[in-house]
Amino acid sequence: MKYTCDTKIPTTTTQCFPGSSRIALKDGTFKRLADINIGDEVLVNKNNLYEPVIAFIHAKHQGLFDYLEIKVHSTQFNSSSTIFVSSNHLIFDFDTKQARFAGHFHIGDRLQLIHNGEIIAGEIINIKLTKQQGFYAPLTKSGTIVVDGILASNYASVSNHDLAHQIMGIYRLWISLVRASKWNERIPWMLKIM
Repeated sequence: MKYTCDTKIPTTTTQCFPGSSRIALKDGTFKRLADINIGDEVLVNKNNLYEPVIAFIHAKHQGLFDYLEIKVHSTQFNSSSTIFVSSNHLIFDFDTKQARFAGHFHIGDRLQLIHNGEIIAGEIINIKLTKQQGFYAPLTKSGTIVVDGILASNYASVSNHDLAHQIMGIYRLWISLVRASKWNERIPWMLKIM
């Protein structure tokens, strides 16, 4: 399994989410992804389920990187959210409930927006390319995380979230035996082999 995150503009470095992405914590507060630490309990799906971040697949604090800026709006609750994500990172489609590459979504498609512990439809109203500071790829036990209110996978490059999550089970076991680092800029050797 090759794990890379990129956008439509070629880059020499992989990225998934920028450091400015907001993550909901169990205590009801929010943290920027750049400030999340291994062990922080973060929102991972509907029903207010929180899990600790067990590792960062890779992360880099410095540098500007290309991301898709996807803005969604829910008419049901008149709420909006914007997620910054690499084009081949998996995020969840509201209608099919399946994860798809972010770059495969179009204006009018609907994402899974989390509102008061419920999944609601967030219709994509704008997509553009932008630059953001840093890159981070958090890993949780469930393989999901809510980023800026939108349900996202921990995985990229592999188009099947369930398959990626199964394969990553080996890596999750491995990091439970050895300490994971937040500041690996490169994908760990074990993931490259898988």
